[in-house]
Amino acid sequence: MDAICTIITGNYGHYALALYDSVEQFNKNVHFYIFVSDNELSSSIQKKIEDRTNIFVLNKNDLSVFKLAQQLEQKYAINNQDAYRWGMKPIILRYLLETNYAKAIYVDCDIHFFSDFNFLFHQLNHCNILLSPHFRSSNPKNDLLNFKLNFLDGIYNGGFIGASIGGIEALNYWAELCLYNCEVNRNEGFYVDQRYLDILHSRFEGVDVIRHKGCNIANWNQDDCKRVKLDDGTILINGQFPIVFIHFTNSFFRGVLDENDELLVKYLDSYKNSLLKYDDLDVIELYYLKGKMMTSRSETLTISKKKVSFFKKILKKIKFYG
Repeated sequence: MDAICTIITGNYGHYALALYDSVEQFNKNVHFYIFVSDNELSSSIQKKIEDRTNIFVLNKNDLSVFKLAQQLEQKYAINNQDAYRWGMKPIILRYLLETNYAKAIYVDCDIHFFSDFNFLFHQLNHCNILLSPHFRSSNPKNDLLNFKLNFLDGIYNGGFIGASIGGIEALNYWAELCLYNCEVNRNEGFYVDQRYLDILHSRFEGVDVIRHKGCNIANWNQDDCKRVKLDDGTILINGQFPIVFIHFTNSFFRGVLDENDELLVKYLDSYKNSLLKYDDLDVIELYYLKGKMMTSRSETLTISKKKVSFFKKILKKIKFYG
């Protein structure tokens, strides 16, 4: 038996249900787990979950058997819910693998599946950890920002990770690193839970990557994952790969609605309608109300004023400044 899991706060229950619907469309037998990090779900969402099969809710008490789960809660849960959720990804995967499942996949709750994803579970038959590359630009002349972000935010995206039984040691290591530090601090080499994924290849056996470029479609991979519209209206990535799942980050909304990713409008409309089944908030309207003003963590490439001042003093001394 295989499992898919996600992590939410209680007010994101409609995202989890929309994700579940997209999963069930292509695999009605997979078990779907939702970890609610603040232990709060509305009664209406809870009722909808109870009306479905193969969907289960986890809370802090379920995962407290792991010392690392307790430590992550103590360090982050009160003052930094984001870091707490990010750090709990490897914990929930480990819980599933040590409970009933030979393979488990974690996905962020703002991911949605649009075609058969079961080949990802098949790939886990032959590896211990399965990572999803960002597929950011590989050519600095085409997209310099995303080329740089390969090396600042990480090669792999923390919104997807798959694991089989043999990956438990790597998951535990990842959780320990998240406990050590889970912040955005590019100057020191940290980017929440995500940068740590880059090290797994060199430390553990059986770490594999997704090569299918229809996976984890996002605003950041327009250059290496070109959207191509066929004569029949079908959208393929690089004219070859069907879209398997899309990562609906705020930057994806901006790319589709305000920039040059208009071929994916129909997918955004489909996602909006999936969420409207469970909540009356239109995510496109919400984007225009407040999302448009939000800056992605990946776009904030700044150096502190203190360090800028220090660099200026050094440059003055060697007569290159002023």
